[in-house]
Amino acid sequence: MSKFLKRKVHTVFLMLGNNCNMNCKYCLQHPLVTRQLTNKVNPEIYDFLKECAEELGVNQKLHIQFYGGEPLLYFETIKEVVKHTKDYCWFSVITNGKAVTKEMVTFFNTYNMPVTISWDGPNVLETRGYDVFAVEEKRKLLLDIEQLGLSAVLSSKAYPLEILAAFQSISDEYYKIHGYQVNINIDEIFNTGDLPEELLNLDYSKVEQEMLELGKYYLETRIGDTKTKLSDYTKLCYIDRFFGTLKRFYVEGDGKFNRSYCSCGNGYDVLNLDLEGNLYPCHNTSHQIGKISDEYFSYLNKVLAVDNTKLYKVKCDKCPAVAFCRGGCKLVSSKNRAEGYCRLKQAVFLPIVSVFEEYGRQMAGEVNGG
Repeated sequence: MSKFLKRKVHTVFLMLGNNCNMNCKYCLQHPLVTRQLTNKVNPEIYDFLKECAEELGVNQKLHIQFYGGEPLLYFETIKEVVKHTKDYCWFSVITNGKAVTKEMVTFFNTYNMPVTISWDGPNVLETRGYDVFAVEEKRKLLLDIEQLGLSAVLSSKAYPLEILAAFQSISDEYYKIHGYQVNINIDEIFNTGDLPEELLNLDYSKVEQEMLELGKYYLETRIGDTKTKLSDYTKLCYIDRFFGTLKRFYVEGDGKFNRSYCSCGNGYDVLNLDLEGNLYPCHNTSHQIGKISDEYFSYLNKVLAVDNTKLYKVKCDKCPAVAFCRGGCKLVSSKNRAEGYCRLKQAVFLPIVSVFEEYGRQMAGEVNGG
C-alpha cells in the first residue's frame, strides 16, 4: 500500500525557497507569499517523487521543475535533488539568470536540463531592474547552455513585436554557436494583488494590431509560398502556439469549455511541493494545502475548495478567447478579471482567430468555386 498521497502526476514544481536576488515589478508572488519556505530537505520527498515517477510507467520520467524565488540561489539543493532522483526524473529551471556560473552551466548541460531565462527585451530595466544579457560575462554563460529558453511578460513596457525582435536577436547569436534556435514563450501580465498600474495600463489596440500583423504573416509564410527564413523563427514559433491551441480546442476537442477546475493542472496532475513535503495549490503562493502523507481525497477537496475556475465556467464558455486562456488563472480575483485580465487575453487571441476564420472562408470559397 502506498505511503504517500497517490495520483498520476507528470510535473512537480519543487519550491526551493522564497529568496530572490531581484525585485521584478510584476512578480506574482509579492502579494501571495507571506511566509518563508524551509530550505532543508526532508528525505521522504525522494520516496514520494519516486512513487510519482513509478505511476507514469517504465518508459516515462517525472518532470521536476526547480522553482523559487530565484532557484539558482539554491544551487546546492538542486545538485542534491538531482543526485537522488536522476534515475527516474528529468529536470528544468526557470531563472532570471543573474546568479548563473560556469559550474551551473556545466551542470545543466551534463543533465540535458532546459533552462528558461525570464527576460523582457529592450525595456527589461523598467520591468525587472536588471538586464542579464547586457552583462557580457553572463550573456556568454547563458549562450553556452545547450537547452536555452527565453520567457517574457507582455505588459505596457513590452509589446509582442518588440519582444519577438529581441528574442530573435538572442536566438540568431545562439544559432551560430549551437546550430539551432532557443525556445521562446510570452506570458500576459496579470494582477494577483498589488501590481503597479503603470504596467497594467496597456494599449489594447496596439496589442490587437500587432497580433493581427503576426497572424497574417504566419499564414503568408506557413501556408503561402513565402520561403521561411531564420529571421522568421520567433514570429512563427510564437504564432504556432496559437494555431496548436485552436486545433486542440476545436478539432481535437468539442469547442466547449467543460472544465470545473484550472486547466494549468496546478494541484492536480501538477503538484507544487516544498522541500519539507508540504503541498500547495500553486507554486506562486505560500498557502499550504496539504502534505505528501495526506489521504488523496482529503487533499483534493482542499485544492478544489480554493479553485474558483468553476465560478466562471458559463461566462468563459461564451468567450472565444477561452480556447486560449482555458478559463484563466485561479489566482486572479473577479475584480482583476473584470479590470483587465480577460481584456488582455482577448486582445492577444481574438485577432489570431479572425485571421484563421478569414483563411477558412477563403478556402471554402475556392472549394465551392467562389
